[in-house]
Amino acid sequence: MALLTALGPLAIDMYLPAFPSMASSLDTSMGSIERTLASYLFGLAGAQLIYGPVADRYGRKNPFFLAWPCLPLPRSAAR
Repeated sequence: MALLTALGPLAIDMYLPAFPSMASSLDTSMGSIERTLASYLFGLAGAQLIYGPVADRYGRKNPFFLAWPCLPLPRSAAR
């Protein structure tokens, strides 16, 4: 569980230094790349707003094991 807690800030720390190379390789502006960070943070905050009350009611492990198989869905939808 501690690893999952650290995953959000770790992803941001790995993501921010890559902004210039992402902008050049995708041939887009820095503003577009910065919007991806904003959408990531919005999704992270939204997930906490949903997961927090669910975890309070049902415990931490049950919602986690139910949500784990759903992780590949956004990736599949992005293709």
